[in-house]
Amino acid sequence: MKQRVTRDLLAYQQAHRNRYNQQLHYLAFLAAFIGWVALWFDWRVTVGCAVLHYVFSWVGHFFFEGNRPASFKHPFLGFYAGFLWFFLRSLELISKKQLLPLPAVPQANEGTDDGSAA
Repeated sequence: MKQRVTRDLLAYQQAHRNRYNQQLHYLAFLAAFIGWVALWFDWRVTVGCAVLHYVFSWVGHFFFEGNRPASFKHPFLGFYAGFLWFFLRSLELISKKQLLPLPAVPQANEGTDDGSAA
């Protein structure tokens, strides 16, 4: 179970490498969390928070990350991995400790991609 959660968190982080996209997703999941809490009090706040969640997320993906949200193909993965990322990231900000798994850093290519000599 732990390996699957770690794998899903790493996949989530791979799709959210851009700093601005991460910040927008943090705000998106904050809005979603507030929306879930507001569901007990006023459904209109929940609807507004849901709209904010998708606006922040989609702006992050389409304008900053340049990819499609995983929730289009895997809605459950986007939901649970996104919320898990949000809560772990919040704990990191509070505790100043690394809690999220670190994604692998791509290795720089030795030569150039266009075939020319360096």
